[in-house]
Amino acid sequence: MESPPDDRSPLAIAYGWAIRVMTISAEMVLPGLVGVWLDAEEQLGTRFVFTLIGFAIGLPLALWHLLRMTKAIQNDRLNRDGGSNNGTVSS
Repeated sequence: MESPPDDRSPLAIAYGWAIRVMTISAEMVLPGLVGVWLDAEEQLGTRFVFTLIGFAIGLPLALWHLLRMTKAIQNDRLNRDGGSNNGTVSS
């Protein structure tokens, strides 16, 4: 099954990529910032435990999402090209 060509304007494509980058950045940083907030003296008063836990969760989550996104893009290109490039992605 062949996917339709991308007929969006260049600005719409740029916005799509900007949203993807910002989403992955937020997934990486926000759990750590929540950990910083929890570690504050006004909250739990722990030193850095939740900060480390937050970043330890955020980094793999963002990498997993990045890998899923790149795999989906690669599959779209393969489907659009008819699978003629034997699994390599051309730029």
